[in-house]
Amino acid sequence: MSNKITFGLRNVHYALATFTEDNWSFDAPKELIGAQEFSSELVGGTSQVYADDKILHTLVSNSGQTITLKLTELSDEFKKDIFGYIEDKNKNLIEVTNAEVKTFALGYEIQGDTKARRVWYFLCTATPVGQATKSKADSIEANSVSLTITARPIEINDKEVIRVIASKGDTNYDTFFDAVTLPTIEG
Repeated sequence: MSNKITFGLRNVHYALATFTEDNWSFDAPKELIGAQEFSSELVGGTSQVYADDKILHTLVSNSGQTITLKLTELSDEFKKDIFGYIEDKNKNLIEVTNAEVKTFALGYEIQGDTKARRVWYFLCTATPVGQATKSKADSIEANSVSLTITARPIEINDKEVIRVIASKGDTNYDTFFDAVTLPTIEG
């Protein structure tokens, strides 16, 4: 049975990625609490090749995805791990504008009628976030933070791979968020 609907967003995780000796490795995943919304757009597009008064071929480019992840708040741990924030002797959190932004894997789960899919994007970078808040009025509206993330492909056996998707029933489904594991691609 195929999914007819999808809903929900939960189990958002990230794992620092490190490149050494022509190889990517990933730290243990950490949970990113407070996910509210996820959306992505393709980086690339299509163009048509015309000949003999018709479309001869369609060229397709897929260079990755631009992701927007909306959260209730961004954890201090994520800010330190990814954006290079530091703490001073008073335990104050300090934003360092010339810190190196780190690459990470991004994982999450969506619900559906049968699959409850879990996803890992392998090579992600995020743009540092701004801040906004507002005064309470007759009703209280919670603040939120939106991350803009670029997910780019990782090369696995001469294939450019952007993400892996596990569905309920797959052999690695229960342990999917325990570690970032690159898929094995034959040929």
